[in-house]
Amino acid sequence: MSLLDYGEIKLDIQGASNKEVEELQSHIQKLFSLCHLVAEKYGIAMNDEEVRKIVDYLDQFTESMRDAVFKKGNTTIKIILDEYVTLPNQRRLIGLWYLFDRLGYKTDRQGDLELIKQRLIEWRTKATERNDKDVLELLSYFEKFGFYNF
Repeated sequence: MSLLDYGEIKLDIQGASNKEVEELQSHIQKLFSLCHLVAEKYGIAMNDEEVRKIVDYLDQFTESMRDAVFKKGNTTIKIILDEYVTLPNQRRLIGLWYLFDRLGYKTDRQGDLELIKQRLIEWRTKATERNDKDVLELLSYFEKFGFYNF
């Protein structure tokens, strides 16, 4: 058993080899570094109504992630969240959810993952239609690092 502690987010990993845990830690570190860089570069550059919608969505998503379990082979990863999860960690949580899917881990909450994918696709479509260079640059930034590619 391994417990990876990222403050408000903890991952209880069962049945994984040391190598698998090290690989997960490496992927998560890259993801969290990327989230930090993106937050520094872009911050929240949206109007208040958009920000409220996103914050509401993140709150709903975070609650659905509580005690979520991901499985691949003999390995099980359980998400353990503090009672209150701050906005930066809510964004990391979405990245984790998607990262686990990309690495082949499956969850019984697949509908939530599909919703994330759909929202990102809608985001890209709207940004393309409006020729919103900031959003398109942000999406391509994630793609360079292998995240959020559909």
